[in-house]
Amino acid sequence: MVAPPTIPRNHAQDDVKYLGHTMPTIERILECAVALNWKDLTNSGEATSIQVEYRTKTNRSLESLKFWSSTTRGAWHLVCDYRTDSTSTQERGLTFNVGHRSEDLAGMLDAIMQHQDAFAEAPSEFLDGLIQIGGPTEIELIAARKEMSEAMDRIGALPAHA
Repeated sequence: MVAPPTIPRNHAQDDVKYLGHTMPTIERILECAVALNWKDLTNSGEATSIQVEYRTKTNRSLESLKFWSSTTRGAWHLVCDYRTDSTSTQERGLTFNVGHRSEDLAGMLDAIMQHQDAFAEAPSEFLDGLIQIGGPTEIELIAARKEMSEAMDRIGALPAHA
């Protein structure tokens, strides 16, 4: 299956207010985490696209995430996956494939996944979702740093990136 190209989205319509602050969707904060860890996820920026595949539980909370990178349209390489619960084959938390590692991403995902109620739900009615992200521009990195810092402050964690 060939993935469609990354389409920039206007996230303002997805965001909701929480105690006077904009509360990003869980999808948006995952996009920020990818942008801030782009080089770790793409082996120094060689990939042209990252996609985050997610599965939700019946209560709409995220159950698992898979991060895929692509250097060629339609060809995807599994970088890492995150599970909220242990299975017979994988422990809870983040598992990287060989050649990939990011302590910052691991910390961000742990905080995000443990405090999912700090974010608006994904807008989809389906249990599976997909987020596609292209290489971030400098402006997108600045916005992602700001949003991640605000999110980490809101959930009581230290910002992962200063």
